Amino acid sequence: MIYPYPKPPKGLRPGRVSRWNKSDGKHVEICRDSEEWLKQREAVGARAGWCCENCGEPAPLHDQEIQREEGVMSSILRAGQAAHINARKMGGGSRNDKTENLGWLCFMCHHLETIGKLKIKWELLISRRSSNTPAASTK
Repeated sequence: MIYPYPKPPKGLRPGRVSRWNKSDGKHVEICRDSEEWLKQREAVGARAGWCCENCGEPAPLHDQEIQREEGVMSSILRAGQAAHINARKMGGGSRNDKTENLGWLCFMCHHLETIGKLKIKWELLISRRSSNTPAASTK
């Protein structure tokens, strides 16, 4: 397989995932895959009731195959993702990975937020958490 960017260096710390940063030509650690992070991610998803805090769509902990009727191809329900309310400042700076700074989003909302096509109204979502009302679309 031909990679569009250089492969990650072998010296990355265990349990880290990297991403190629085009601006400076280096690999940047972007997330953790440790037991601690997985437990934290599970706590954030459970707090949200396994639904996206933005659009209300189901967002399970792991990808799930959805079986359709016989003869119809099954589909995949993508796992929810822990999203940082106050961004981590990719490539450095302080990382606020506390549970209070994490929200639970479906794959599509997190992707659209990451590329700047969707602005999540975190203040509204945080206030909903305390009143425990279901999410409604803020798109």
